[in-house]
Amino acid sequence: MKIAFPTMDTDGNKNILANGLSATGYLCLYDCESMSGEWLPTLRLAPNMGELLPELSRQRVRVIITEHIHPMALKVLVGKGFEVFKAASKLLDENLHFYLENKLTEYSYESAMALANVCGAECSSCSTECKSEDKSE
Repeated sequence: MKIAFPTMDTDGNKNILANGLSATGYLCLYDCESMSGEWLPTLRLAPNMGELLPELSRQRVRVIITEHIHPMALKVLVGKGFEVFKAASKLLDENLHFYLENKLTEYSYESAMALANVCGAECSSCSTECKSEDKSE
């Protein structure tokens, strides 16, 4: 099994977590069996986010540890069988240690919604199934 960590880059900042999973970012794929990590640009794994999830599955990634996740992304990841955990630190090695000791919290829909400040959690700005009141009356 492997764990995916979004990181700042593959060289100078490879131990610092990025803000979240991004098609133009970087990933560390940590192999729990060999206890080693491989740092890759996300675009090297897949040209877009739609193709990234199947590639992560092929790479045997089952867990993603990230600082932030949008609610719809969380729903898709969980629906595809990934476990998504909230990072407790900005440092990859600390989060790996916390994960191995079962000290990380799995993201819930509610915790992801608390971070949904980009869209303001407004139903009209995304394709969720929220229902809003008709204010035209």
